[in-house]
Amino acid sequence: MSMSSVTEAPPWRHERSAAQAARRFSLRAPERIELSSADPGELAFDARRRALAPALLCPLLFALGSLPWLGPHPVGATRVATSAVCFTALAGIAAWTWPRRRRLRVAARGAGARGARAVQPSNVRWQLDAEQAPGTPRTTYSVTLQADDEALTVLQNTNPERLLWQFSEVLRHWPGPVDCRWGLPEAARPWSIEPHSGPRSSADEPATGAVVVPLSHRSLIWCSRIMAAFALADLSFLLTTAGAGLAHIHPLSVGLAVAFESCLVALTVALATGSSRLCVSRRLWRETSLFGVQRRRGDVRIESVRGVYALGTPRAERWHVLIDSADGPLALEVPHSKAAALARDAERAIAAARSGEPQLVPSERAL
Repeated sequence: MSMSSVTEAPPWRHERSAAQAARRFSLRAPERIELSSADPGELAFDARRRALAPALLCPLLFALGSLPWLGPHPVGATRVATSAVCFTALAGIAAWTWPRRRRLRVAARGAGARGARAVQPSNVRWQLDAEQAPGTPRTTYSVTLQADDEALTVLQNTNPERLLWQFSEVLRHWPGPVDCRWGLPEAARPWSIEPHSGPRSSADEPATGAVVVPLSHRSLIWCSRIMAAFALADLSFLLTTAGAGLAHIHPLSVGLAVAFESCLVALTVALATGSSRLCVSRRLWRETSLFGVQRRRGDVRIESVRGVYALGTPRAERWHVLIDSADGPLALEVPHSKAAALARDAERAIAAARSGEPQLVPSERAL
């Protein structure tokens, strides 16, 4: 088993970055393209862009547009106009930021599928690429179909595990040579999954090693705690002092303050309890935890692991620790600065599990 740390991009990536710098900056993140269906005659893909950040203003505009109708005084022209402006802005932002979908179909030449790109399956070549879009912290991984002097991006995702699973299914129906430009060793084949293998559930067993990645940095967790404490203290002070001298307090005034404080508390708890773990025992699996609820994803045999790699582009803030396994890939998102160290920790834990030596990896620490 080997471990590769991608610390420097190949020359071709620098050329692509220079070309992209001249493009117009886009507010939207790269679209996600996923496999919809696959058979020897046709491949179908669904492309969808994520919602833009201004979509978060929609709940606020809805609340502001509703307030004029909930006040204690009669509704006047000013209130109606204010509500209309807020709801108009809400509709415009929702229409602009809402995710857009498109359908992409690739058919074998001679199949006669309408509305599909026709290619010759025997001439198909595949290229795995990685790049970082401007203004995004993550690397975008993609699969490009090359045939008949035509290149078409058919898979694209920020999660290499999901992309590799779908690419394996594509190769099962449309095989062809693969040119991997992720900076992995020549012998690495994370898209190669044995036909009899695959994720499978097993009885719960304690992990002898684990690579733990918190949802956020410790400094952000403490800032959220302090912010929630200050907001709670301010709300309590207003209710016990200024509120004591009022004959009547509108329920909406208290409700909005309580709702805001509840959101802060929920955010604080989510940051404190959220984490991802790569658990190692006789098997290898990925586990996510939020609000104390744990979800287990992926399950591969320890003997099927072929390599552990740190994967990402040089300028990306978030990388992945990629497990290359004959049972299917596993990927854990980690900070760029910790990727190589966490990959080595995972490799040591896997080696210890193979030798039967109980070992708790020292990477169970806050980042």
